[in-house]
Amino acid sequence: MFEFKEPLLLDGATGTNLIKAGMPSGVCVEKWVLDHPDTIIELQRAYVDAGSNVITAPTFEANRYKLSLHGLGDKVKEFNKQLVSLSKEAAGGKAAVAGNMAPTGLFVEPFGDETFDGLVDIFREQAFALKEAGVDYIACETFMSLTEARAALLAAKETGLPVTVTLTVEKNGRTLSGCNVLSNLVTLAAMGAAAVGLNCSTGPEIVLKALSGVPSQLPVPVIAKPNAGVPSNDNSQVTVDEFASYAKEFFKEGIGILGGCCGTTPEYITALREEMNKAEFIDKRGGDGAKSEGVRDFIAANEKQAFFISEEDLDFSHKINCGVDIADRLLEIEGENCAARVVIKNADDAHEFGMNAYLASVPVVLLGYDADALDTALRLYQGRAMLDSKSDIEKDKLNLLSQKYGAIII
Repeated sequence: MFEFKEPLLLDGATGTNLIKAGMPSGVCVEKWVLDHPDTIIELQRAYVDAGSNVITAPTFEANRYKLSLHGLGDKVKEFNKQLVSLSKEAAGGKAAVAGNMAPTGLFVEPFGDETFDGLVDIFREQAFALKEAGVDYIACETFMSLTEARAALLAAKETGLPVTVTLTVEKNGRTLSGCNVLSNLVTLAAMGAAAVGLNCSTGPEIVLKALSGVPSQLPVPVIAKPNAGVPSNDNSQVTVDEFASYAKEFFKEGIGILGGCCGTTPEYITALREEMNKAEFIDKRGGDGAKSEGVRDFIAANEKQAFFISEEDLDFSHKINCGVDIADRLLEIEGENCAARVVIKNADDAHEFGMNAYLASVPVVLLGYDADALDTALRLYQGRAMLDSKSDIEKDKLNLLSQKYGAIII
């Protein structure tokens, strides 16, 4: 199984280089690549020659929903297999091959028509197609919301392969859904991602700032795969040398898995490899307080913010039953060391909680009376919840739920 040993160099952009090679806009990228196999093989061989330890198969939108927009929704297994085969040919055994999964852009209830499980199912189909195709791991990239990132991670984990997840941020350092980077990465790392971080975004400077201090709060490696800046009329795109110069800054922050996104070429990766070889990587990886003995300090999270919690000081006396007033009750609770203790008795409670959990501005502690219902509640909570150890659920089952969703038993 592939191991994420830092430092590690990923590849550079695929899409922008395909456009340079003649790919027109509006086409199904995956089909165009299959119709022009020499283009991707030449590009990815160049990345291997540049020093990439990993190349990413061009399966970015090879999921049922995205392919169906081109009338190709039944080609998921076929396309993923063929695209991975091209990358394996390009790698020639000199680099690992990651299967790429991207967001669908679908909105999940209560904000859209898709269900969370429906989203998981879309990603599951592609994830197993990638596994069957023989990828070394699955890279979920350019996610704009924690909801889709969690769905992709849950689906990909079912394959048994290592899974990485990277989000993209805007100039303000927040995700496109306006959320905090740390809270999102804490949640994904706790759920079992092998590595987490950022890709694309608006250049290495923004990515560096957004990830500053993050490695020390996570138990897994951190990825930085920025684009080469945002091209404009004054040609302000980050140059090869400027891009590569950030290697030492990322290494100082404890960020040891690097690569490039939109606008980068094999020349960028060559320069990045040279700088990585000269720079000293400082491992700042943190632990997970949820696994410590005695009084613990840990990080819980919802989609918008992270909560630094001392178990000794935590007040979760605010008990909420999942009824018609759950939205009002969640909105009422505020406080620095305060948590919402939500009772989950059955499937209806779990669904009611899931549809209203986004309203909570405090961390959530779930007290469960049914294992399946508690599973559903955790599945629908877009963050890292806590589980009340007094839940009327067998200890082994509670531990399994904790591991599956990264929840903290208190």
